[in-house]
Amino acid sequence: MPTGWDGYGGRPVSKENAAFASKLLESVCPADIPAPQIVPGSDGDLQIEWHTLDGDIELHVTRADHVHAWRALAGGDPRGEEIELAGDYAIVGKWIAELLGAPLATSTAAE
Repeated sequence: MPTGWDGYGGRPVSKENAAFASKLLESVCPADIPAPQIVPGSDGDLQIEWHTLDGDIELHVTRADHVHAWRALAGGDPRGEEIELAGDYAIVGKWIAELLGAPLATSTAAE
């Protein structure tokens, strides 16, 4: 995407962020789960999201190996829970498995 893609001077998603997000998804997602929504941010960041009737997961990739993770489960605290992650993404794999009823991925390191 070119600079200004959003009509407000938004920066393009960096190749590093895109490559990292792809590796992160490969490492935490079993092959048979529904694909997330991937939304570019105006700062060159990426938002990776799953929204279901049972809850929501949002991963905000601000740069390679820096992810703000948030989830809220139906019937739980509407503020959800959030954590900052760098290097170990096992909790994201666990969240996805719990939300989508999927088996845990075999690898949870985005290398």
